[in-house]
Amino acid sequence: MKPNSILYYPHIEFQNEAWVKSSLLLWDHVYRIVPEGYSPNDSDEIKALVDEDLVRDIKLDDKDREDTFEEFLKLCDRIENRMPAGLIPSDEDRIHPGKIDNRLYPFLDLIGEHFIDEDNWLHLSKELARGYMFKLSQVVARIRNLNRGTDDLDAWSINPYFSENANFGDFLQDPTAKGFFCSVTLEDIVPQNIGEVSARELVTFVNKRKDERKLLREKFDDFTNHLAKISNIQHAGQVNEDFVKELLDSKEQYKKSMDRWRDIKCLPITTGVPVSLTALGTFAALMEEPFGIASIAGSLTIGAICSYVDFYRAKKNRDPSYASYLISVDKLCKNVTWQSYIRLEEFIND
Repeated sequence: MKPNSILYYPHIEFQNEAWVKSSLLLWDHVYRIVPEGYSPNDSDEIKALVDEDLVRDIKLDDKDREDTFEEFLKLCDRIENRMPAGLIPSDEDRIHPGKIDNRLYPFLDLIGEHFIDEDNWLHLSKELARGYMFKLSQVVARIRNLNRGTDDLDAWSINPYFSENANFGDFLQDPTAKGFFCSVTLEDIVPQNIGEVSARELVTFVNKRKDERKLLREKFDDFTNHLAKISNIQHAGQVNEDFVKELLDSKEQYKKSMDRWRDIKCLPITTGVPVSLTALGTFAALMEEPFGIASIAGSLTIGAICSYVDFYRAKKNRDPSYASYLISVDKLCKNVTWQSYIRLEEFIND
């Protein structure tokens, strides 16, 4: 069953209500992780969407915490002798106790300084806290069959390090690698002024246009999953013929359904996908330079952000929780592929 809803990460509170409204143009619900006993500081618009059951809170259970601990521990074991610059402790951050498996505390004695304040919040380095929260969002999404999404380019850019379990070397752009982590961007989806649309108007639209929203969401998912599975040149050639056409047709149906929003300049959505060198070779612009940008039928673009150390592992371990969507609501992000590479490279090597 394809995911029909999206999990917001890496924060508890939404940083921008326009992002929530943008996400609801495609997904049925926006979820967020809210610790037991914590009341999010929501705007009136977000409260209205909560009341309409479009925004839902996730309360963690023991399995969430146990699985996150196990996966975070495995990641730390994997990077023990090759700690990325972005996980070297500096400033402090805190994690709500409801998000933590108790087994984590003695483990922290081995990897860095930490303390627990009078409200039982765990304080540890900002970098380790960030890594733990990325793992938590991945586990929660997998257990509940959710996609994940953010409006934070920095978070989206370094998320692959955690979701792909540090499957990258110091040299991130090896054009001879067998596979690459790529950005795939579908343009002209989210109205630029979506933040000005009231919660009431949005509810009317999402209830009226369920079929068009579902079709576009699923065709985007079909296309990216197809890209991730390509392993031979004959199969790769079907991308343009079948999946791209169906995706762009569904986008046109969706745009027509947007009524008075259809003529407003729109912003893109981007997701990350593991793609083989063979698949990239079908896009002429990327045959010699995978780290460029290829435009497919005008409004769909693809480009490699970084190369995998072990592409077989990337393909073998892929599941829906590995998908993460970036929806930029404040401004159109120019060349998200290059900007994401810069941020990931700084995270690993600077």
